[in-house]
Amino acid sequence: MATADNRRILAQALQLTAELTASPLSAAAQALMLDELCAYDTEAVLAALQRCRRELSGQLTLAAVIGRIDTGMPGADEVFGLLLEAWRNENLTVVVPQAALSAAGMGAWELYLAGDTAGARQAFGSAYERLLPQSDKTWVASVGNDRSHCTQTVMAAVEDGRLSAEAALKYLPADAEDARHRLQTGSAPTEEQRRAGKQQAEQILTLLSHKIVSRE
Repeated sequence: MATADNRRILAQALQLTAELTASPLSAAAQALMLDELCAYDTEAVLAALQRCRRELSGQLTLAAVIGRIDTGMPGADEVFGLLLEAWRNENLTVVVPQAALSAAGMGAWELYLAGDTAGARQAFGSAYERLLPQSDKTWVASVGNDRSHCTQTVMAAVEDGRLSAEAALKYLPADAEDARHRLQTGSAPTEEQRRAGKQQAEQILTLLSHKIVSRE
């Protein structure tokens, strides 16, 4: 949340940008835009307003400013595209900001199920842009049915710095022994460790099968 000084600086920059883009703003409209923009980092908003002054050929809008704010997180269109792939193919695992899953649950998923993909995209974008400034920038995985794809996607997210090793362990399939070992030790397992892990898994399965037979 912007301080009083930052709010004053943003108000001046917003007014100047409105004048230079020939976008008359009423006092009420400017106050509303300012309230929304104060949720973002001040320097990032000032940079976005500068881009608006250089790039806009039409009216200054709140969406135009927010769309140019560098939050370090992917934009609504990019994230919705990932979710859309996962919704269309339940085998896929995607890693997205926590705010994206929250935004999807605010009408977008229901609209998609009803066959209104365009409406889902619009609802998602509005909710995501509103939630993102308040989020803690946490990334989460939406896990699909394909265990191999899940392992690849989760490990790639760790390499990209989007998931910590601790968080990734929660999403990995039970049979992803090599990936788990790498996250826990920082190195790939040796052949001996792989054999030992396989033997242990076989022993557990044998014990379980014996218990099932004895119950029958």
